[in-house]
This record gives sequence, structure tokens and C-alpha cells, in this order.
Amino acid sequence: MQLKIVPLNESLIPKVRGLVSGYLNSSSNGGAFSSEQMEECEQILNRFLCFNLAHCYLAKHGEDYVGLIVLSWSFSLSKGYAVLRIEALYSSPKYRNKGVGRRLLQHAIDLANERKATRLQLETDDDNAPARALYTNLGFELLTGKGVYMLFL
Repeated sequence: MQLKIVPLNESLIPKVRGLVSGYLNSSSNGGAFSSEQMEECEQILNRFLCFNLAHCYLAKHGEDYVGLIVLSWSFSLSKGYAVLRIEALYSSPKYRNKGVGRRLLQHAIDLANERKATRLQLETDDDNAPARALYTNLGFELLTGKGVYMLFL
């Protein structure tokens, strides 16, 4: 399948807000979302662009936007190089198992290589077997014994 990877910009928000809604409701099967949900997702994307803390790339097939990946940069003091974190990865249900996630991850890998990053880093749910298989297939390693701590403000 031919996919083009494009960065999110303000003009694309109305076209891709459904992807964010799908991501937020990932247990659904891609059904219709309420106008309130779509408006909330549009506001989320507008704030995302305003904060300028991360980058969002979209997978486009023909005229349809079929997936997204959100990436943020950090730095490893112990290695002395950049770290690229994959914050979110989503493909619409209609396009799953068709290479969308793989293509978006490959885009992230290419960006990390261009900037000579020391690693790519991501987290996923323990029960997300398809995602875990994809990550392993692309060379990601699960590091056991690493706990995740969060401070909610």
C-alpha cells in the first residue's frame, strides 16, 4: 500500500481529528464519534500545535489520513546523544495489518538515525500483542525490570 508520511499542521486538524478520537477510544471498532468528541479532539490537536513540545506525523493513503505517530525528543546524559520517544501510535481499524504502523515506526527510526539518536523508546500495554509483535519485528527489545513512575500535576 502506498503511504505518504506528512507532518501535522493546522490546516489538517479537521481532517485528522477522527484519528485522535479513534486513538482515545481504541477499544471501539472505528464507529461514528459524537460531534462533542470530534470537537474535543480538534481542541486537543490545536493545543498540541500550540505547545510545540512534540511532533505528530500522519500516514496518508490517497486522500485519507489513516494513522498517526507522536514523537518527542529527549537527551541521554549517560550516552551523550538524543533519545526519540514514541508517545502514541495509531492506525485506523480499516487499515490495520496493512503496514501503516510499520511505516510510521520506520519514519521514526529514520528520524532517529538522521539525528544520531542513541535509542528509540516506547511503552505499550501488556495485553497489546499485535503492537508488541510489530515492535519486536522491527528490532525493539523489551527491557524487563524497568518501572514507570508518573507524577500527575
